[in-house]
Amino acid sequence: MITSKYFKEVEFQQLTPSCSLQDMKQSTMSKLDTAREIAGIPFVLTCAYRSVEWDKSKGRSGTGAHTLGQAVDIRCNSDANRWKIVNALIRAGFKRIGIAKSFIHADDSEQHTQEIIWMY
Repeated sequence: MITSKYFKEVEFQQLTPSCSLQDMKQSTMSKLDTAREIAGIPFVLTCAYRSVEWDKSKGRSGTGAHTLGQAVDIRCNSDANRWKIVNALIRAGFKRIGIAKSFIHADDSEQHTQEIIWMY
């Protein structure tokens, strides 16, 4: 059973696409809990697990870290919070981070290129 200190099942059910905390990897959720603690601010998830079929239906590859249950997107609406979130993610051990205007992607997939930060 996948557990989290800060993230509840209902949050995952309200995402698009809807998913479950149980779709996620425990290692990812443990790092995310650590990052949330380091940042000291709430992390509002906008996306987590995506099925391969859902991912492909949106024109994506179906092979991304979201389909492995190893990625989340975190809402971010200020430069100060962007720093807190990215700093905390790195300190918690995430080695794959994407930065967009309104969210930050974090994943710990071992199947993808490591130690990168990209812009959307």
